[in-house]
Amino acid sequence: MLLPVVRIMLLSYVRFLEKELKNTKNFFNLVSSFCGIIGSMKILVIEDEEGLREALIKTLQDEGYLADGAEDGGIGMDLIETGLYDLVILDIMLPVMDGFEVLRHARSRGLAVPVILLTARTALQDKLNGMDLGADDYLTKPFAMQELLARIRMVLRRGTQETQDRKLRAADLVLDPETYELSREGNARTVRLPATEYQLLEYLMRHAGQILSKEQIIQRVWGFDSEAEYDNVVVYMSFIRRKMQYIRSEAVIRAVRGVGYVLEGKSGD
Repeated sequence: MLLPVVRIMLLSYVRFLEKELKNTKNFFNLVSSFCGIIGSMKILVIEDEEGLREALIKTLQDEGYLADGAEDGGIGMDLIETGLYDLVILDIMLPVMDGFEVLRHARSRGLAVPVILLTARTALQDKLNGMDLGADDYLTKPFAMQELLARIRMVLRRGTQETQDRKLRAADLVLDPETYELSREGNARTVRLPATEYQLLEYLMRHAGQILSKEQIIQRVWGFDSEAEYDNVVVYMSFIRRKMQYIRSEAVIRAVRGVGYVLEGKSGD
């Protein structure tokens, strides 16, 4: 016979699932989250208007993205510098540092993360200033969420290292985001990665040649609130290395003592 506490937990879980099943999209997001599939793309929303910021984050999460928010330019800049994000939605009128300052500082630091500017300004010169500073796109408030999502997809397609067949390439590695299959360029041997290994290798490949700290890796793959530890990173790196050996890749995942890991070609380039 089940203990009362266990029965209560099971009943609560069943009721939760019943509620989510009423909405197909929510159910898909729920299952995908449990499987570790959703969230290969991470977006940062820097917007001081709380209502809009939270609405944007919720919309992005409903679309399957991982999303974080920042309420001012200073916090936003600190988060950009972590290197965790694939795209930044940046308001121009911000406290502490305005959007132009944030963008200028990010580009001066060599941070190439795609940026979509949001602003209530309609002056052409403001748009030109943003583009000159390195913005990838510009959206004037008020805007439709569907338009923003379309802009996001466009910018991510434009800035990605994926080819037209959507496969990601770095060194001699080829990673298929649809099948999770890993192969070596010019070699027919493939291996399918579990979800966590896929997310970890994808992150390394998108930042090939860049040293990623263990903290960055944990936050990107397992999330800010995760209880994952450094040992988890070490274990999963060993799993990926074995699969790279299996496909006879000459790329290497090099451990940088006391710092983190970097994906390199055979010669270290």
